[in-house]
Amino acid sequence: MVRIFVLNPVSTDLWNKITEESLKKIACINTELHVENLEEGPRYIESELDVVSAAPHVVKKVVEAEEKGFDAVVINCFDDPGLDAAREKVSILTLGIGETSIITALQLGYKFAIISTGEKSKASYDLKAHKLGVKSRLAYASGINMRVLELRRDDEQTKKMLLHEAMIAVEKFNAEVIVLGCGGMIGFGEWLSERLMVPVIDPTITTFKIAEALSSINLKHSKRYLYRLD
Repeated sequence: MVRIFVLNPVSTDLWNKITEESLKKIACINTELHVENLEEGPRYIESELDVVSAAPHVVKKVVEAEEKGFDAVVINCFDDPGLDAAREKVSILTLGIGETSIITALQLGYKFAIISTGEKSKASYDLKAHKLGVKSRLAYASGINMRVLELRRDDEQTKKMLLHEAMIAVEKFNAEVIVLGCGGMIGFGEWLSERLMVPVIDPTITTFKIAEALSSINLKHSKRYLYRLD
């Protein structure tokens, strides 16, 4: 059995039910899934301040997950709050949906795009791609004009807005893969892919399945240098 803890790194349970329901549909029969949010911290993550504010609470939750015997943790926010600090603190596999989705996109096409929320998305994800060393393969980054907490108020409207931005990425900037830049967009990937005729990465689902696969063959982060604990 593989035990995976999925953490929504915000102090609201708004995303717990839809995350759990979506992941249970695609989880292996021998995978145990637990979804939880923070008790403290920001209600949403839309800025660097939000990321920093969430980070210590994320690390605490990841430590607790290791103590409870989970094999892996998925940090379900595209900004990956507290990811490196959590990896340094624990020995279990810890994945962020941003980093994992971007790396996965490189396996599916040469040029990729990230479609998220808000006007800061382009600058934010240009920087993220630069830090990961893949800036030359980022064709386009953009955000729809919608706040994170508004994403599920009207799924059809949200999907139409995402489709519009993704079409720009594909048709004008030659993106071969679309990465959805928010865990709150869970479940929209397949619908978009059918209309765009290119792979669309749902970051939560993709990262969960990768965590499941790596855990099943007992692969986890190196503790040799960067994440070494004395």
